[in-house]
Parts: sequence; structure tokens; C-alpha cells
Amino acid sequence: MAYSEDSAESVTRAREHFLETGVVPSIPLRPGIADSWRRCSLAGMGCDDLDPPYFDDLDTEGRLMHAAQPVLDGLEETLSDATMSVILTDTQGRLLDRRVSDGALRRHLDRIRFAPGFSYAEEHVGTNGIGTALETQQLAVVAGGEHFTSPLHALACAGAPINDRLTGRLAGLLDITSWSTRVSPLMPALARSAAGAIERRLLELASERERTLLEAFMAAERHGGQAIITVADDLTMVNRRAADLLGRSDHAIVRDMVAEILRAGGEHTASVVLSRGEPATIHCRPIEANRGAVVEISVTGRRGSPARPRVGPADLKLAGTSALFANVCADLAMLRQAGTWLLLEGEPGVGKLALARAVHYRSAPDRLFAVIESTEDVAGRCSATPGAPGGTVVLRHVERFTDNARAAVVDWLDNVAEGANRVWVVATTEIGSELPDNLLSRLPATLTVPPLRHRIEDVRELVPALLGTSSLGRSVSCGPAAMRALLRSTWPGNVAELAHALRHALARRRVGQIQPEDLPESCHVTGGRVLSRWEAIERDAIIRALLETDDDKAAAADLLGISRATIYRKINVYGINIETGPPVSK
Repeated sequence: MAYSEDSAESVTRAREHFLETGVVPSIPLRPGIADSWRRCSLAGMGCDDLDPPYFDDLDTEGRLMHAAQPVLDGLEETLSDATMSVILTDTQGRLLDRRVSDGALRRHLDRIRFAPGFSYAEEHVGTNGIGTALETQQLAVVAGGEHFTSPLHALACAGAPINDRLTGRLAGLLDITSWSTRVSPLMPALARSAAGAIERRLLELASERERTLLEAFMAAERHGGQAIITVADDLTMVNRRAADLLGRSDHAIVRDMVAEILRAGGEHTASVVLSRGEPATIHCRPIEANRGAVVEISVTGRRGSPARPRVGPADLKLAGTSALFANVCADLAMLRQAGTWLLLEGEPGVGKLALARAVHYRSAPDRLFAVIESTEDVAGRCSATPGAPGGTVVLRHVERFTDNARAAVVDWLDNVAEGANRVWVVATTEIGSELPDNLLSRLPATLTVPPLRHRIEDVRELVPALLGTSSLGRSVSCGPAAMRALLRSTWPGNVAELAHALRHALARRRVGQIQPEDLPESCHVTGGRVLSRWEAIERDAIIRALLETDDDKAAAADLLGISRATIYRKINVYGINIETGPPVSK
């Protein structure tokens, strides 16, 4: 952690050049500093102001504080003769505890509000050992002029993330701070060592439930060779093989599968295609007493092996390139070619009818394509729909058909099942629907369309495609900040909900780029908890206030007539995530 007078002057000149031009000069800088400066600049942060927000709702009695207490006590004693401060923060960069014996350093830290209750997250105070370590999830060392805001130039700090080894999530941060002129090369090692000691203490303090989950995870790990995940309501433990193998969409698939298994009970093995295209086998074993499960994943095919030519979304003029969606498109096209009747199932809004229509018009654009709805006279429509070679008949929402309608469908299927006039029949239904055996027996294949949250990467292609059909020729696109908001959503209503969100945005944005404030309030929320009517009203009011104040939480709190502490707590409870973009004329 060398910080000589020459290097300090060089960094100072580099920062001044960046502030004037927006370009970081080609000089050696500590890892992460230039990227942090850019983040601060893009956020419009002032380089001379320091105004960390204060919070009065800190968790000072939780597991992190209990685990850290003896470690902080030991560090305080070790550093009693040194001009260093030891800081513990939560995951939002809010100071939980501060230990400092040197009077001059303590008074300076008080002046800049580097004290318990204040947040030193990068979004509030710029580049610093706490905020930058939280942003990068790695050890961060920041000294002197490397700080973005000048009031911090007198200090040097080394921040090390503290990870909860049970959940794999960030638990907090340990920071060592000193004067920049008295900096020690041992600070990064000391911070990392102390963070590791707190991690071990967290593990020791785990509850009986967490220990049981950990034991199940470790027992599965000892067998070796496979990717292992242990999943419970609020815990996920992942070994290195699973972390390397699984993408974001795969985690959603595994969690949904575990939820289904726990509802049904017993062990279960299933074949899936992972987001990178690898076929895999997933074995799920419940841990009954904990309402969790151990999941073992093994790849059954070789990555990178040559694939035979298959029909993909692009061939069907559908948006999306994810392996999951491409496989469904290919499988449905093969069933169409073979003339195999099938049940096409999926959550509401995934696009079952659109997929069946696309496959039909690729194969036989000049032949019959008929849709029989549950709201129609099903018996009359069936009798009026003749067999037609190469034609397609979709029985839409067949789970909603009455018993008499299903009986008429079964008779009609028997009449058109053979002969030259055979049509291709696709019955669409919501996943998990109960259907009679006499109908299922006539549909020999079943294909499931994945929900949008399992192929979230397809949002990037779906958005321009949906805008193209809804913008009525207007020149409207999705800005990068709005796209990031869309990619963060779990989309319980799937493609239909995404289309609705974009129509809502188009009603606000006539031309130009859609910004986050154009999207409906539901697009600024992460997490799947079902809200009461009052909670939804409260959440939407907070989101509107944050959008109106350009994500200024203090101003939004004033606008709503609530305290800062309350708005931060509500943002966390509702999973609100606002990202505002530059103003664009409407």
C-alpha cells in the first residue's frame, strides 16, 4: 500500500484532470479507483461536499454485532497505541461501531460524521474504503486524493467485506482508517484478517436450523464431484461448482423446483436445460424439519458439443435467444413436423398462443389456423371446424372448458384423428391445471413454456419487439436505465405484464428514450412478497415521490411527510430500487 509524496501528487493531478475532462489519465492507479470515480461522476456527485445521511434504525443487536464484538475488542486493544480507527458497518455502509483511541483522529472523524449511524456508502460520499468495497464486493484500499470528495483526502482506509458463509450473502464490512500521511502497508491484511475472524464467528453463532442446513450441505459436498445447492426460505448455500455452473436464470429454476418439491414431499429427480444450453439432471432431497432441500446438479451433456440444426426463435420471428426458450421453440417445431398433438402448458402470459401461431405460420402459412376459446360455443365451433391437411387448431385455456365442452372436444378429436384431413391440435393450459384423463390420453405430448423470470435475458430482445408493435410508428426506444429496471423485475405476469408495462410507458413518453420514471411503479420493485391493498398504495406513493425527487430520499421523505429513517426502512421492506436517467424531452 505504497503512498509516497510523489504518488500522492500524481493521484491528485489525475483526479483534477478527470474532474475537468471526464477522462482518467494513463497513470498507475490502485484497482477500482478509476471505476469508482466514473460512478461518482455519472451520479452527479459533488467533489467538494460531504453530507452522509444519518439513520436511527440500525440493527445493533443482531448476529453481526454479536459476532464482531470480541473481534473489535481485540483490535481495539492491539491498536491502542496506533493512530487508526476500526469501523464495523452493515450492508448499506452504515456505521454500527467505531473504535478509535487517538484523540486528534477521533475529533476529525466526528467533524466529517464518520461515526455510528451515518452511511458511508459510495452513493452518499463517493470513493472510500467502505462504499467502494461494498460496490465491488472486494477488499478496497483508498488513500488521500484517491477519495472522490476532497474532505476525505486526509484519510486512508482499507475496507474488507464480511460474508455470511451460511447464506453466501454480504453481512457487513470491516474498515481500518488512519491519516493518509501515517498509512501502514499492514492495513489491508489487518482488515481482511479481522473480516475473516468475524465470518467464522457468524458461523459459530448460527441457529440450530441454520446448522442443520449447513450439515446437510456439507454432507452432500463430501460425496464430491457435483454442484450442490441447499435452499430454504431465506437461505441459499452454493458450492464452487454450482457457482461456476449456474447462471441467474438457473437459480430461479432451482428455487421454483424446490418450492414444488417441498409442497409435494419426497425426493425428486428432473431433467432440465441450463441457461447456457447444457442438459442437466437435478436431484432434490427435502430437509423436512427445516422446509428446505439439498439440490445436486450434474451435467449430462458435454458443453460445446456440436448441436444439430434446430428451429430457433429467430426462425419463428419471435424475440429471445435464451437456451430455454430456443429449446421449447425447437421441440414445438419438431412436434408440428411430426403432427403430434400436444398439451402446451405454462404460466399466464408466457405467450403459449403466440408460440403455437408462430410455429404454424412457419410451416404452413396458407393453411387453416383456428383458435377455439373457452368463452365460445365450443361444441358448435368444433363441429364447424373440419379437418384440414396442414391446418392447426388451438384449444385455448382448455382448463376453463365446461365438462360438456370437453366431451364435445373429445368426440371431435376422435373424428379428425385419422385420415388425410388430420389437423395439428394444440391445447393450451395454465401449468398445474387438472384435466380429465380422456382428454389427456388424446394429447400424447406435453411441452412447458418457461416463465420470463427463467429466461430474463430475453427481455433485451422482447422490449424492442414489443415497442415495435405498440408504438404506432413513433420513434421510441428503451433507455439503458429503464432497461436495467426491467431486467431486475421477476415478471409474475410474464411477457403479457412486460407488454403492459411498455404500453404504460408509451402513454407517458411520446418520442425518444423511455426512462425509469415512465415505467409503472411495479417495475421498481424487486422481491416476490404479495402486498395488501394498503401496502401496495404505500409502496406506489413512495416510488412516485422518489421519481419526482430524482431518487433523493431525504427530499422524498419530506414530500411524504415521513422521517428519513422511515423511508429507508420502507424502501428495504418493499424492495424498491430506483434508477433515474437523464432528462429527455417528451
